[in-house]
Amino acid sequence: MALHALHSLGASPQRMQEFYEVYARRFQNQSHPPVVPKSSMSVTDWRRLRGQSDTYPMLLAYFNGLVARSGTETTLRLVLPDLMSGVAAAAFHGVIRTAHAIEAAHAGELAAALAYWAWRWQPLAEPPTVDPLIGLDRWAKLLIERAPGWHSDGQLIAIRMDEASQSDIYRELAGALIPAATVETCIADLAALALDRYVVKPNFTVLHMITGLRALRTLLPWMQGIETETLQAIVVHCFVAAYLAARVAPFNDVITPKVKSWPEVINVALASDDDHLIKLVHACRDEAARYGERQYLLAATLATLS
Repeated sequence: MALHALHSLGASPQRMQEFYEVYARRFQNQSHPPVVPKSSMSVTDWRRLRGQSDTYPMLLAYFNGLVARSGTETTLRLVLPDLMSGVAAAAFHGVIRTAHAIEAAHAGELAAALAYWAWRWQPLAEPPTVDPLIGLDRWAKLLIERAPGWHSDGQLIAIRMDEASQSDIYRELAGALIPAATVETCIADLAALALDRYVVKPNFTVLHMITGLRALRTLLPWMQGIETETLQAIVVHCFVAAYLAARVAPFNDVITPKVKSWPEVINVALASDDDHLIKLVHACRDEAARYGERQYLLAATLATLS
């Protein structure tokens, strides 16, 4: 993920090698997963193994074979409907990694990303549908006002999202938003809301919401097999759970720093060994190009200061 982001931001081969060597030290004392023959998995098997521990080697073997046989386009159309229901996986890292793999046109990394997503697959509770549904502005206001009233001590984002999906606030709001005209509009609306929260006060979970929504937008061309209403519902459920998991506190005085230029922000990211900073700057630059500047440069500036 970070190597693709670095490459997209203009990193030299030498800088990418330096980053790789620093990052790889994290895994020096870890053993490699066992190798599983590609022929030992069927499409039925991989669905059954979603979200279970110790299944990554088998899933990787299956997806390596599927990508080799079917190619990127067919593979994505085949598996995304069965992965999207658990898109909360590992704080959205499954979908984020998949998006970077597609953009990098790296078949091996795509197989690994899909295997990781399936391994960490995390469906959230289905909230009741609210009648009448609420418009975006009022819905966002209610979420922002009510979120500080819920708390979790969970250390991992995924744990807090799961706990959040059992909360009263989630049950009241996750199924209450009026659907947007298109899935892309829904993602754009939620991305703007996440961005607004991040620039008030940078937050590690909200950072993942921004990069995760960019990844979802990237994968939309391969999601035609999922009903629009179903896909929007999944995105909104995850957004509410993640927003609660972010433990965003009420905001008082907000100090806005001097905004850097894009070249300045990108240079900081290129020199950094922080993979999350690199990915956020990359995402903000991409989203600014897609949606207009909005506050993406400010968000990237804030990330370089934290």
